[in-house]
Order: sequence, then structure tokens, then C-alpha cells
Amino acid sequence: MRLVLAACLGMLATTTVLAQGVPAGRESLCLAVVAGEPPGRAVCLPVRPGELFELEFINSIYGAPVRETFKYEPGRGIVLVRVESPSPGVFEYYGLTPEGGGNGSGSASVRRVIGEITLRSHDYEHHVIRLGGKSIRLKGLVADGAAAMIRVETAEGKRP
Repeated sequence: MRLVLAACLGMLATTTVLAQGVPAGRESLCLAVVAGEPPGRAVCLPVRPGELFELEFINSIYGAPVRETFKYEPGRGIVLVRVESPSPGVFEYYGLTPEGGGNGSGSASVRRVIGEITLRSHDYEHHVIRLGGKSIRLKGLVADGAAAMIRVETAEGKRP
């Protein structure tokens, strides 16, 4: 009798866990690139809260390489935490002073809540996302001239 009761309670507990799914805040998240008409997910890279990722591109005004470093913060979305470039003009554009002064190139720490990133480029050739040892080139994923969104989503495509 005890064995049957224990087995029934075990099945009930398992059924309850399966019905509830993943505990709140524990769903698998991904850094998604959403583009096209209608908008669809072009790529989805697993991301954890606090994990850093980078977006590299050529600044269209100064023709200079830029690396932006971001992290995902639950409840806030994507947060810009660092900007790097050899161009003093890029830092002026961002309203930042590079660390160490000097010639105005280098890097600057910052904390700007972005939520999600919106891009539009006439040519995505130099746009690269780096996350978890992976590099994703946007050329070919996003049509030149089209808008793209970079945001954090659940595996099911919903915003957390």
C-alpha cells in the first residue's frame, strides 16, 4: 500500500512540474536578430543574464571601426557597457570621454539601458555580433538597407 501511494505521489509531483514548465526566470533566452517583412527571427544565440556580447561595425559618419559591448539585464533589456574605437569623433558622437585621455581613441565604460538595438545600414558587410565564442555576420542575414532588431527573446520568440 505504501509503495503504491509513494508511486502515485511521485507521478503527481512529476505531472505538476511538467504542467508548470520551466520555473519563472529560468526560461532559456536567446539574443535574436529579427529582420525582414514580415519580421522574422534570422538568428538566435543562447544568452544568459549578465553575459557580455559585442556588436562591431564601421561608423558611417567617421568611417571608423567601433566595438560596442552590451549585456542583458532582466527587466531592463540590453544595456550598453563599453565603446571602443580608434576615432576621437566616435566618442564625441556618443558623448563619452575615452579612458586615459590621450588622443581621444581607445575605450570608454558606460551604462546606458538600450532595451533592444535597432539597426539600419545600406551595407551590413562590417556588422558582426560576437557572443559566447561565436561570430555572426549580418551580411546575408539582413538585406542591405533593411531594418534589423537585436533583442533578447525566449526560445519561443516572446520577450521575457
